[in-house]
Amino acid sequence: MTTDYYNTEEEENTFDLSQIISIAKRRFLFFLIPAVIGSIISFFVVYSLPQRYESLGTVLVESQQIPVELVQSTVTSDPNQRITIIQQRVLTRSNLLKVIDKYDVFPQERRSLSVSKLIEEMQKLIKIETIQSNQRSRNSVTIAFKVGFQHENPQIAAKVANELTTLFLNENVKTRTERASETTQFLEQEAEKLRKALVAAENAISEYKRENNESLPEHLDIRLGTLERIQSEIKASQQQLDSLRDERKYLELELSAAKSGTLNKSGNIETVGNTTELELKKAEDQLTQALTQLTEKHPTIKALKRKVAALEEKLDEELAASAEDGIETESSNPANPAIAQLVKRIQIRLDSNAKATQDTINQLNELKQKAIDTEALILKTPEVERGLLVLVRTHREIHAKYQELEAKQGKARLAQNLEEEKKAERFLLIEPPIAPTEPVWPNRPKFLGIGVFLAFATGIGTAVLMELVDKRVRSSRELEALLKHPPLVAIPFIKTQRDIQKKRYKLGAFLLAPTFVGAIGILLIHMYYKPLDILFYRAWAALERMNALPF
Repeated sequence: MTTDYYNTEEEENTFDLSQIISIAKRRFLFFLIPAVIGSIISFFVVYSLPQRYESLGTVLVESQQIPVELVQSTVTSDPNQRITIIQQRVLTRSNLLKVIDKYDVFPQERRSLSVSKLIEEMQKLIKIETIQSNQRSRNSVTIAFKVGFQHENPQIAAKVANELTTLFLNENVKTRTERASETTQFLEQEAEKLRKALVAAENAISEYKRENNESLPEHLDIRLGTLERIQSEIKASQQQLDSLRDERKYLELELSAAKSGTLNKSGNIETVGNTTELELKKAEDQLTQALTQLTEKHPTIKALKRKVAALEEKLDEELAASAEDGIETESSNPANPAIAQLVKRIQIRLDSNAKATQDTINQLNELKQKAIDTEALILKTPEVERGLLVLVRTHREIHAKYQELEAKQGKARLAQNLEEEKKAERFLLIEPPIAPTEPVWPNRPKFLGIGVFLAFATGIGTAVLMELVDKRVRSSRELEALLKHPPLVAIPFIKTQRDIQKKRYKLGAFLLAPTFVGAIGILLIHMYYKPLDILFYRAWAALERMNALPF
């Protein structure tokens, strides 16, 4: 029988809706009281929260009015990046503290909270929102942005929002103007440095040319012509010197003949050994000239020395032979005036020849030294030209950089004028902040719905918890489940007149409680949210727009 009982219990252990309904009826107060109390608390909490108004100003990012191809602005960063930079500059600690004190944003908190905490609260209430040209595209461009502020007082919210918007606009103009002026100033400083470097390079070239004036490349043709002319003069002077030396030889021979010769019947001087003496003089000159170029052991020098010795021996023999023949010389006779006059004339010519020879030798030495100096200058010309090319190349590079920098400097001045005249990209206030009429926080219907939901959940949880805690037996099924055996008989509940009256009171309470709660809710809405007549007219207008009215 026990086995049959357990099988029957398993078959009957199914979902019973009537049991759930009986539990709901039994635990209704445990559900209703937390739900009502929670709803009332939620209502008071939601409507006791301070309202916060938001004032927004819209700033348009207007593109450059003059084509970029004509004038390029010095500020080329992305608008979104500039907005972020300006935001960091505007929302500094000092600026926010000035705004707080100027408009008395936190009258109570200013005396109790620290400055850092006030700044944090201020930053939380500030709203910066960018507006993109295409929200779905990655290449979207910022075309505008909004600057807003939230506060319990709509007037303060509007004033602070206007102040922040003004700070943004002024900071943008200041930043762009400073950027343009700094760029121009930097280029001017760099241009001044290059100008000084250019002047230094020019001075270096001038100094180098002055120091190497004789070996400049442009003077090379002149130096070559000068060297050629000097060489021609050297050749002519050498020829003149040879002529003077030959003339001196003849004059010396004539002088020797005059001193050792005799007068013939016709009055001319007869000389002894004129030919041999001339040959001797010529050989001696050849030997002297050869010694300047060759050594003593050279065969040519040895041959010339033998020739000179042979001619001297021959001249001595001829003079001895002439003395033996009894030739009478008149040179020893001082009474012969013709010979004396002739010797004097020859001596004068020799002195003149010696002076002319010395002058020619000096001139020839000067010409040779001048030729050596000119050759040295010509040989030095390639080295001077190399150094000059280095200086000129440096000057050319500096000049090219200077010209390029001057062009950039001109563009920077145009960009600065563009910024000062506000023709470049600018921030334009198209919608100034105004005092709001509707609060943006808190969203009371949403918060109230969440609170009511939590209140009902609390009520349900309380009812379930009470049912789980209560272990009393209320039905034959519960008794059967507890005893593991079916009861012999089940006596139904017998209602008395008192029970019926009590049930009526409960029913009245159940009917009156929602009505009472609804009336209190309507009264609270009328007092704390909006008057009922305004809500009625709004609902009426909404129904008219929806064409839901039957008339």
